[in-house]
Amino acid sequence: MRTIGEFYKEEILAKKGVVVRDLPSGAGETRIVRDLFGWRLCSGKECIECRSEEEARYLKIFLDAGVREIGVPADDQLLKDILPRLERLKSRTFAIIDSYLETVLNRKIRERVRHDVLAEITKFQDDSPSGETVSPTH
Repeated sequence: MRTIGEFYKEEILAKKGVVVRDLPSGAGETRIVRDLFGWRLCSGKECIECRSEEEARYLKIFLDAGVREIGVPADDQLLKDILPRLERLKSRTFAIIDSYLETVLNRKIRERVRHDVLAEITKFQDDSPSGETVSPTH
């Protein structure tokens, strides 16, 4: 199974027309909100405007994985095409992580391990000659 980072590198970064977006801090419940002016992705009290529901769903996947900055395809059709596959990948990945963490009773340890694992799987290999590992997380 591909990691979220591998999917991001192969399916998003490989395409032209990627716009980098800063995501909310991730403190609090993450939700997608439709209002009079369009779509917003909110985490706690912090919200960012999104151009469509698909962009909000895409950004939510990476926000839930702990990413603070991510590239978004500028092409709306490409975004619609990759979104179902990315959502399935996230769902399977989170289910696997959660199944292993069921045995960890301490909530703080469980959340820390979950965060560390998610940070690891959102990493991708840079194409630089050094092959340095780069993570979109902060």
